[in-house]
Amino acid sequence: MDELQELHEILSYPQAALPPDLKRAALQILEAAWPSGRSLEERLSRPLHDPRNTPECMLLRVKGEVVAYLAIPTKTIEHAGVPYTAAGLSAVATHRAHQRRGYAGRLVTAARERIAAAGIDLGVFTCDTPLAPFYVARGWELMPSTVVVGGSRGRPFRADSMDKRTLMGFFTPHAQSHRAAFEDADIYLELRDGDLW
Repeated sequence: MDELQELHEILSYPQAALPPDLKRAALQILEAAWPSGRSLEERLSRPLHDPRNTPECMLLRVKGEVVAYLAIPTKTIEHAGVPYTAAGLSAVATHRAHQRRGYAGRLVTAARERIAAAGIDLGVFTCDTPLAPFYVARGWELMPSTVVVGGSRGRPFRADSMDKRTLMGFFTPHAQSHRAAFEDADIYLELRDGDLW
């Protein structure tokens, strides 16, 4: 292992077990990327992500400093009458002082490997259109005719209405054998109002 690799460390915790110092570091990155208008102390008292989706928090630490963060929410979805375990990527962000060094890419690749190794049927999430090549280069498949529908059952919204593209991974034989059902289709995640992966 070369010196550069030794300086990089990927950490992963279930949200409920995320140590307070790492939660604070993650929140500082998230607040810089998407300001909430709430104080850091207020946000520290709440979960980072919807606990119903059993999120896993992944962080990349370099020389002891957390420089990138993402979450992997997981839930069972039903598509065309068939159930799947599905995981996504959410809140992918890099500390502003450390951008354009490949840190987010390293974390996204590690997250994809983790989802695949966990026996989860499929990965599904959205990104802004200009970011799609970034995810494709890290092993995710762009699904041009597939639209993720976020929000709740009572207040759904289509991701393409926000200029977002759908990325997927078909990890198990179950998901691979039903891949055609996801072409030219809407995928309903049934999350909280306003939420999207």
